[in-house]
Amino acid sequence: MPLPKIVLLNTPSFYIYTEAEHHLIVLQAEGTVSSETYRKGLQLATETAINQRLLYWLVDNQKSGIISIEDQIWANEVIAPRLATESSLRKMAFLEPADTFSRLILENMMDKARDIIPFEMQFFEKEEDALEWFKDEVS
Repeated sequence: MPLPKIVLLNTPSFYIYTEAEHHLIVLQAEGTVSSETYRKGLQLATETAINQRLLYWLVDNQKSGIISIEDQIWANEVIAPRLATESSLRKMAFLEPADTFSRLILENMMDKARDIIPFEMQFFEKEEDALEWFKDEVS
């Protein structure tokens, strides 16, 4: 019997859960997420990924709004170093946002984080492709 997903955060704009069976944490944003909710969610996801030694991190931004510049800087200065040095993550996948500007923001954040992040990060159009990539440890 598969293990259930465990919901960590459930707001109208931000939904975060883990699937222990797949060593996976999933963050789903819809619309504009307030700075307070964004930071609380990322901190919670980071702590969970570290403490549960999760291997895979999936960010579903297909319906997300814009991340503020302040939150982008905060994520790169606070969250990225913790994930780089304290987590067991092997791969991080991003589902492409429909909005081109949101995609550019995420690409910029990824580029800045690549200098310190030891694991692979990649964009995908479909969740199924990202999940397959997680399973493929040869990539």
